[in-house]
Formats: sequence, C-alpha cells, structure tokens
Amino acid sequence: MEKFNIEDYIIAPEESVSKRVIYKDDNILAFMLNISLGKSLPEHTHFDSTLLIQVLEGKGIINIAGSPVKVEKNHLIKLTGQEEMSVDNIGEEDLILYVSISPRPPSDRYGKDADL
Repeated sequence: MEKFNIEDYIIAPEESVSKRVIYKDDNILAFMLNISLGKSLPEHTHFDSTLLIQVLEGKGIINIAGSPVKVEKNHLIKLTGQEEMSVDNIGEEDLILYVSISPRPPSDRYGKDADL
C-alpha cells in the first residue's frame, strides 16, 4: 500500500503547464496537470493507452479529435490514447487535472515531471 497527498502535486505553473508525476510502474502512469489561466496543453496522443482525466479545479475545454468538450470541477473524461486531444483553460483560475494512463506509454519521457 502507498498513500499520496494530491496537494503535494498541485504546483502553480511557472510558464503555461506544470506536470507532476504521482506514480508510475509498467502498468500505469498517474500525474497532475496544472494549466495556467488562458493557457493550453498542445494537441497530442497517447498510443494504445486509456486515459482518465478528472477535473479537480477550474473550467476547461478538452478538444477530442477536433470536437470541444467543456469540463469543470468533478467531471471525469475517458479517452482512448489514439484520440488526438488538447486542453484549454477557459476558467478564472488554474485548471487542475488528475490524469491516469494505462498501460503506461512506452517512452520514458512521459513518466517525468515537466514545465511547458
């Protein structure tokens, strides 16, 4: 058993987006995305994985294969990794997302903290 405090991974972005890895193994990658007011996470895919994205704070638009889906606190979105997606913060505060990806993407670069 391992216990994590989500608040330890909510880091205000220095630029546009901060990503903080909570947990990773061969089967899953879990992390927090913190997107600044008015900023976006660029379009990308996640191979053959399944993603779960939970909105913890804020409001945003998740663009899935070109179709915008409005999201806000307590919404949970499931995506297949092959769907092209991007995220726009349209709220009045940082958009805070908890993301899990399973199975974990093959490249280790996805399993690292990042500031974009």
